[in-house]
Amino acid sequence: MEIVRVSNLQKVYGENKVLRGIDFTANAGEVIGVIGKNGAGKSTFLEILMTLKPYDEGNVLLFDKELRTLSTNQLEHVRKDISAVLQPTQFYKTLKVVELLKLFKAYYKSPVDIEQIVSDFKLQPHRKKYFDKLSGGWKQIVSLAIAFLSEPKMLILDEPTTGLDPHMRNMLWTYITDYNKRTGGTVILTTHNMDEVEMYCDKVMLLNDGVNEIFDSTEGILSTGFKSINEFYLSKVSI
Repeated sequence: MEIVRVSNLQKVYGENKVLRGIDFTANAGEVIGVIGKNGAGKSTFLEILMTLKPYDEGNVLLFDKELRTLSTNQLEHVRKDISAVLQPTQFYKTLKVVELLKLFKAYYKSPVDIEQIVSDFKLQPHRKKYFDKLSGGWKQIVSLAIAFLSEPKMLILDEPTTGLDPHMRNMLWTYITDYNKRTGGTVILTTHNMDEVEMYCDKVMLLNDGVNEIFDSTEGILSTGFKSINEFYLSKVSI
């Protein structure tokens, strides 16, 4: 089942053409890595998929609906099927973890059981801690737990493991891949960690100066002679 279809996507800021004709598709159950140097257009691309920014040319279909044709109410309905974990992670400093989960459960009108989420994400030791007092890794785990409360069809992650130690990175990816397997949801993420792309992503889109220079499966990229996704990446972005 196709979740996202993007064709000839263009976005301009003044005289700066940030996206210059992106073509992209994502199917249910896929994990797709969007890679590229800083300033390549990755964040702008994700923000358009999250319906946070308008676009100037092209077509963006989410769940088989063209975004520019939707009314405000229809757009809100589409947004209910999207969750995101962005950088930097910031929530209410005066709320405890369990209070945050309850707040967002009410906001999403979610049927998901809070205690199940606490158990699934191993949050029991942290449930009564203030979010602001958690380590960076546990803040990301809590943010991911909150994103799952809405049972999204599409999950957007912007550099989700930046600054995390190997243990926390492994925990975060365990939750992401488990979500993907259980729900058949689509995960689209940006990262500068090419090892993660190689290990966990089904497809890779390389953005270079606003153009998707490569959009292929990880196996397809490696079959062209590269020893790793990191080697492939460095060959494409080196000055």
